[in-house]
Amino acid sequence: MTLQEFLARGEGKITIFKKLKAASTVDLSEKLLICVPDMHLLEKGPNDDFIDSRPEYEQRFLDFLYFLQDLRAELRESIVVIQIGDLYDLWQARGNTNLIHGAYTNVLGNLEKLDPIYIIGNHDIDLFDWYKKQGHTFNRRWRWLSSVDGKPRILFEHGFQADFANNQSSWSGAIGREISRMVGYMEYLDPDIDVILGGAWDSVSRMFNIYNAGLSPRRNPDRDQFHQHEYTKYYIERMQKYNKGDTEDPHGPADLYLTVIGHTHTSRLVSKPVEGDKTFYLLDCGSWVNGGHEFGVVTGKEVAVCQWG
Repeated sequence: MTLQEFLARGEGKITIFKKLKAASTVDLSEKLLICVPDMHLLEKGPNDDFIDSRPEYEQRFLDFLYFLQDLRAELRESIVVIQIGDLYDLWQARGNTNLIHGAYTNVLGNLEKLDPIYIIGNHDIDLFDWYKKQGHTFNRRWRWLSSVDGKPRILFEHGFQADFANNQSSWSGAIGREISRMVGYMEYLDPDIDVILGGAWDSVSRMFNIYNAGLSPRRNPDRDQFHQHEYTKYYIERMQKYNKGDTEDPHGPADLYLTVIGHTHTSRLVSKPVEGDKTFYLLDCGSWVNGGHEFGVVTGKEVAVCQWG
């Protein structure tokens, strides 16, 4: 199914978000890949950004799932749904996931009918660790690679791995996590506290990400590329390592052209020619919180950010 055919099937409910689409010179996928970014499900309280005090947003997501279920019934194994992480927001949850499941029975039940691949995000990594100790990850993965002709072509990862302030395996990520937790608790007193503090935190995070990318605020040879996406350099280097077989993942050299992430809640699609005629792509799918309702689509040579509704 082409991107245009997919849009047509949406009967006006699917649009290209901010003209974010591109076409590679090689096949990126043999299937239609639907990439659902951050949802941050809570218990439908005032600081639940998924519904954002708009109950109709839940029905909008359900309509999206019903559409995908109908498409899956037709395409069967030719469509794959990937949830890119932060399905839950366990940093702000008042209890365990049972409360969230109770609040979102329809959403989670209908999502599960699509047999999605779940990527772990920084806000639900604790769940993955708990599952792993039980000997069952329930289809939750640290990352996932999709293949064309038997060789990995796309890397799917939440994106916190490239984020100095949120990398959960670093000291900086531990600090960022605790700051986010404190802000999350404060939201119970003022649901808009994240907006109030967001500007200051974004400025700090931006400086972290400049240095994390190996760039300098004064002396930045890739400044234009940085403004497109602060993680571009990180993921191009990651893809190059995979393509050389320089990875701990259990496979030989890959043939990656595209990385798909979420995490930043800001939809972007960037490309950068390297290695002669080869062009690498980074697709940031945005989010499904605060009315974003964005998702990534990869089919054949085409890649795009779409919006539902």
